[in-house]
Amino acid sequence: MTTAPLAPWRERGAAVSAALARPLIGLGLLVGRVTSWLVLLVMAAVLLTVLLNATGINEIASWNDKVLLFGNALTINSITELQWHLFGVLTLFGGTYALHHDTHVRVDLIYHRLSPSHRAMVDVIGHLVLLIPFCLLVAWLSKHFVTMSFLTGEKSNYGGLTDRYLIKAILPISLVFLALGALGQVFEKLTIILDPRKAETDHEVNNG
Repeated sequence: MTTAPLAPWRERGAAVSAALARPLIGLGLLVGRVTSWLVLLVMAAVLLTVLLNATGINEIASWNDKVLLFGNALTINSITELQWHLFGVLTLFGGTYALHHDTHVRVDLIYHRLSPSHRAMVDVIGHLVLLIPFCLLVAWLSKHFVTMSFLTGEKSNYGGLTDRYLIKAILPISLVFLALGALGQVFEKLTIILDPRKAETDHEVNNG
């Protein structure tokens, strides 16, 4: 079955959209792959916490000069809080990776019944109207509490980690990455809208 040739402007538009989508999606996938290695650090921190609890050791080491995040000592509370922080980083940056692999939870009653072009239109509208504005708004609003954490020298009250502004800064940073990933998705979906043949090619690649 032969496919009718596309208008030149649609071919050029699809090519430009694909070129714009590629680096943005590649960045999100790279960040996701890199942060996925944090799972190993989380596991190591959990195992170390269990070992320290079993042996009754509270302080592992101490020093005179302050070290970023750990202050003047490495304690069991430091390791425990490190688990939470690493898991937070893994979850927040993993959102962009999940977006590109379409593994976020969705309630789908109509979407799967639509054609690839119509699904692409729904995704473009959803990203531009909901996801990207939400990410940028929350990233902007969260800037204040990151700044306050830095200015007040916020740290753990239980001898855990110091420099709490670092983990709080992960929220706006990860949301900016998610917004960039969503923008990459917009360009990718525009490619399908302009050139529906791209959807067939992607389907064959994913199932081939």
